[in-house]
Amino acid sequence: MTHPDDEISICAWIKRLVDVGAAVHINWTHNIAVREREARKVAAILGVPANNLSFMHAIDGSVCDDMTALLPKFRELVDRVEPDRIACGAFEQGHLDHDATNWLVNQAFGGPIFEIPFYHPYSRRLQTMNNFSIHEGVERIGLTVQEARQKVDVAKCYKSQNIWSVLWWYEVLHYAKFQPAQLRKRELMRLQRPTDFRVPYHPDPIRREVEACDSWRRWLAALDRANMPP
Repeated sequence: MTHPDDEISICAWIKRLVDVGAAVHINWTHNIAVREREARKVAAILGVPANNLSFMHAIDGSVCDDMTALLPKFRELVDRVEPDRIACGAFEQGHLDHDATNWLVNQAFGGPIFEIPFYHPYSRRLQTMNNFSIHEGVERIGLTVQEARQKVDVAKCYKSQNIWSVLWWYEVLHYAKFQPAQLRKRELMRLQRPTDFRVPYHPDPIRREVEACDSWRRWLAALDRANMPP
């Protein structure tokens, strides 16, 4: 995960894995003291052992500018944990930090990587939450009533953030438009295909909107720096 609270998007999936005895590790690229405490509380609710949690201490909003320094940490983490697969936020142009974490995972790990939709695109004021713009290959799990309640409880653990109110108002807006968001009813993931990180992974017109953004230009500049030889 990039930020403590991103795991809300697949907390039921995480709990199911723990319940069947899978070894689950969670790493957050960014953390500050209060958000780390909240993340540890959530991990305990989901049954992930404290020894399986790690934090990279990257600065919120600047992960893409620090990819060169962060990459050795990601490689060390992969070498230590030896994961069978990794799930991370999608390369979806919703937040530069999320895209940077996705790039770092792809550079550090040669196994299967599964993408989770958070929100996109940063070219629009009202972003699409927890859904892909391209639905090919998407796996969906429906949540039980108990899992839906737990997702709400997990979101409410992040009292330092406004994530609970954002999710609540997003669902209200979509119900008003007769387009239920169903954030508490399902979780989505897809196997990440080989990715050209210099091309937004969206259909037009979203792709063109993203390419016209200052955030996209900042991303390309960050890639140029990260790909420079030492």
